[in-house]
Amino acid sequence: MPVFLVYAACAFASGYAARLVDPLVLPLAGHFAVTATAAAMLNTAYALPYALAQPFLGPLGDRFGKHRCIQVCVAGLALMLALGAFADSFVLLFASRVFAGIFAGGLIPLVLAGLGDSYAMSERQVALGRMLFAIISGQMLGSVVSGFANVAFGWRSALFIAFGVGALAAIVAWTRMPAAPRPGDAAPPASFIALYRRVFANPKAVWLYAAVMLEGALFYGLFPFMSELLVATTARGGNAISIETGIVLGAFGIGGLLYAASVRTLLRRLGVRRMCLLGSAGGAACYAALALLPLWWLDAAAMFCAGLAFYMLHNSMQTEATELAPSARGSAVALFACGFFVGQGLGPLVFGGLLHALGPQIALVIVAASIVVLGRVVVWRIVDRPRAAAVVAG
Repeated sequence: MPVFLVYAACAFASGYAARLVDPLVLPLAGHFAVTATAAAMLNTAYALPYALAQPFLGPLGDRFGKHRCIQVCVAGLALMLALGAFADSFVLLFASRVFAGIFAGGLIPLVLAGLGDSYAMSERQVALGRMLFAIISGQMLGSVVSGFANVAFGWRSALFIAFGVGALAAIVAWTRMPAAPRPGDAAPPASFIALYRRVFANPKAVWLYAAVMLEGALFYGLFPFMSELLVATTARGGNAISIETGIVLGAFGIGGLLYAASVRTLLRRLGVRRMCLLGSAGGAACYAALALLPLWWLDAAAMFCAGLAFYMLHNSMQTEATELAPSARGSAVALFACGFFVGQGLGPLVFGGLLHALGPQIALVIVAASIVVLGRVVVWRIVDRPRAAAVVAG
């Protein structure tokens, strides 16, 4: 089996687990007798440990081999998803999400770093875009399947399905992953400090990591509150809201799939600079529209367009991350993921505060305006800044 397909299976499982809980916030709040805000923190419980594990998992992949780290992490993820399915208390479910986030942190970043090792810069953004099919499909199905499974069989069924996905990915990784030489076989392994010194020798690094953290907060902060937003703007409720929430969030992923299918064409016609500006402007317009749309299927259409816009910006930044320090690529990409998931973890805290203090319309307009500013910063400080070949050579 080609290594790309093994990588794709692991990336799919990680993506599936990431957005699994979003449609289940209200059912979990009712089952465990906690507030919706507390249940929404299950997303933070996954995202922040995912992020905080990156500074350790990336260098481990650089030192001891990306393939072995991926195998261990996907098995650990499957085990934690099983634990969550059997959780008999909110505390245990919360803990399972924390450890699932830690193990998932060793999957997508090291997969992307592995692709960076395999493709030249001229083809890398296309290769990363193709891997987005696996990542986004997992995120999309995680939301959609969870919503339907909850209505049909209850919230535990959604976690059992996720465990099955993780277990299959673990079997593929342990039985089909090609052998890869350890970096230490060619040269003494560098220390964590030495690897990160190579990354931050590139002047783009600080701007890129700050930008991706803000991007994660702005685009994903509202996801755990989508049920609440739909109830507020469409005046609908009941059990069906979890299905509608899953579809609306899944539409974001479908927009990402459209980007993955058309990335080569978009790059040829727009170039990276215009793609970043158009992506930020389009994402801002879609999120502002959510404040006014009265029907859930119109919200789904807006989220579809927002997903396309988001990946136009995000994939461009992701490609830059793979070239910060080629000799410490696992560390560089892992730190990029760290910033992204710190943003995703903090985003619900900030958006929830805005939502409950100012209402959905003002909160969404503030997010939209911030996304426009973000796009400008990415272009001025990252895309337009020439690469320093001597620095990024590591």
